[in-house]
Amino acid sequence: MEMMEKKDGLEHTVRAAMRFSAHLKEQVAETQAGVIVEMAQAAARCFEHGGKLLLCGNGGSAADAQHLATELSIRFRKSVQRRALPAIALNADTTALTAGANDLGYDAVFGRLLEAYGAPGDVVLGISTSGNSMSVANALSYARDHGMQTMALLGGDGGCIRPLADLALIVPYADAADRVQECHIAAGHCMIDCIERLMGFCSDSQ
Repeated sequence: MEMMEKKDGLEHTVRAAMRFSAHLKEQVAETQAGVIVEMAQAAARCFEHGGKLLLCGNGGSAADAQHLATELSIRFRKSVQRRALPAIALNADTTALTAGANDLGYDAVFGRLLEAYGAPGDVVLGISTSGNSMSVANALSYARDHGMQTMALLGGDGGCIRPLADLALIVPYADAADRVQECHIAAGHCMIDCIERLMGFCSDSQ
């Protein structure tokens, strides 16, 4: 009986979480669809001119950066045949990451990697659920100072990163990073879908 009562309570928790996540995504869809399209347009222009999309984040946002970079460089949907797009997650190289943290301080890590890999005309996408990750903020600051366009997926009120991003999608929720991350990955998938359409890799029917 106790196990059944616990199961009922947990099912309620699951339904509430899923509904709230859906509600947040709906909010973002209604208010920021245009931002996602603008981000896609910026990335598509960058790719068409031979540039790169460089992504960075910490923790779950690092996973999102790698996830989106892989879908651009390898494949997003099986039904779309296209060339590989140059997208690199700066947080994926653990050797560089730990060396930078040890030798320069963690807040400087992504900026240093942008010095190595970034070039004018590239686009840098920083991901931070709080909007206050200093390693990401410093990366966008470096990018801006060196002729790269800056974009961000953020949470809460956008934090200190918001003014450093030329384009920013902000999930208006600060109480739990997981709900914000769920919106970020959905927005990232929409961005990739738009990039493929803008670059002529797929039609409206796909």
